[in-house]
Amino acid sequence: MGNDFTKIINKYVDKQITLAISTLMSATEQNQVTKSAAELAQVFGSSKDLFLNESDEVTEKLISSFQKNLTLLIQKTWVEKEDADLKEQVLYKLNEYCKQTTKSKWQQVYSSFLEIISDVVYLMFGAQTKCEDFLEYALRIDPEFGVFWLYIKNLPKENDWSKEKLKTVMQLGMVFLANY
Repeated sequence: MGNDFTKIINKYVDKQITLAISTLMSATEQNQVTKSAAELAQVFGSSKDLFLNESDEVTEKLISSFQKNLTLLIQKTWVEKEDADLKEQVLYKLNEYCKQTTKSKWQQVYSSFLEIISDVVYLMFGAQTKCEDFLEYALRIDPEFGVFWLYIKNLPKENDWSKEKLKTVMQLGMVFLANY
């Protein structure tokens, strides 16, 4: 992270939040992953209990809420004519992604998760998402969304994380979007 970028983050984001994101990314023990995810879930407007007392029923409910809310968000988002096909593709990818996560195939769908999130944010904000200062813009207009975007941008494209950590990381993103 560059010095200017760090100043921007520190201006808008509490150090506790950046520490939780950093810990989540680097943690190798699942209890550390769970604790950091629980802290961030509260920032994202959810209960930390989702990560501390997880069950299959809770996971299925989260996936369902995520799919319904994100589908509605995508459908209600006005897009330029040239992005109409992307909108349909994202809806299809979302449906397929949720089918796979319901079958607990977390490791197979991580890259799809990142693609879906990036595409949805692009549909919402347009080409501005490709700009270097988009994170600062997001933090200024909607600090909660900005923290979510900071979280997403910290997720590596490739990793060797355990299935449990991948599940936790993706569920945390789902938590935010299920309630957005």
